[in-house]
Amino acid sequence: MKIELIVSGACPFCLEAEKVWRVVAADHGFEFSVVDTSQPEGAALVQRLKLQAVPALLIDGTLRAIGVQSPEEALTLLKSTRQ
Repeated sequence: MKIELIVSGACPFCLEAEKVWRVVAADHGFEFSVVDTSQPEGAALVQRLKLQAVPALLIDGTLRAIGVQSPEEALTLLKSTRQ
C-alpha cells in the first residue's frame, strides 16, 4: 500500500498531518511519501485531482481524505482501503 500526503509549505495543518501519517505508515509498514504542491509532481496532482485544499491524502493513487486525521482516523482509512 502506498500512502501519499500532498502538502503546501504555506499550510499550517500539513505538518501535523505529516507527523500522524509518518507514524502510522512506519508502525504498519506502508510506503509513505510527502508531495509538495510547489514541486512539479505536486502541482500536477493538484491539477489532476482538482484539489482546493491541503493536506490531501492519496492511498494507492486514490484521493481518500482532506485535512488532518487523528491516528485512529488514519487507521480506519487504512482498514477501509484494504476491504
